[in-house]
Amino acid sequence: MDTDGPDLCYALAARKNARRLSRLYDSHLAPTGLSVSQFSILTTLSSKGPQKTADLADLLVMERTSLVRALKPLQAMGWIAPHPAAEGRGHELVLTAAGKKKTAAAVPLWRAAQRAFEAEVGRDRAIRQRDEILDAKPAR
Repeated sequence: MDTDGPDLCYALAARKNARRLSRLYDSHLAPTGLSVSQFSILTTLSSKGPQKTADLADLLVMERTSLVRALKPLQAMGWIAPHPAAEGRGHELVLTAAGKKKTAAAVPLWRAAQRAFEAEVGRDRAIRQRDEILDAKPAR
């Protein structure tokens, strides 16, 4: 038995799982017009408050350039806006009133996606998987 072939690649398995989960959440969030990635950006700004782009990228564990591309449609829809930074130079991204309304409309659909995933894999296993991922040390 091959214990280390390409089909057993940890990165491939993680990416496949991430795509499957994204499809599940995207299908639940579809009525709002948000993807799960966009929802994550909006809810992070909602919970953490205004953020500089680099800080938001760190919070989301995203490349800054990828985040900048993801922000453009959210800004175009008026859900987030740049605002002069409270400290230092530059600007921070803030959730607008329309962004708060959009986020509030999406939360019940996101919760339904959470329940759907828990129903699929079992609540205890879902929590354990999430906690293991969140507790994992970053790769160097």
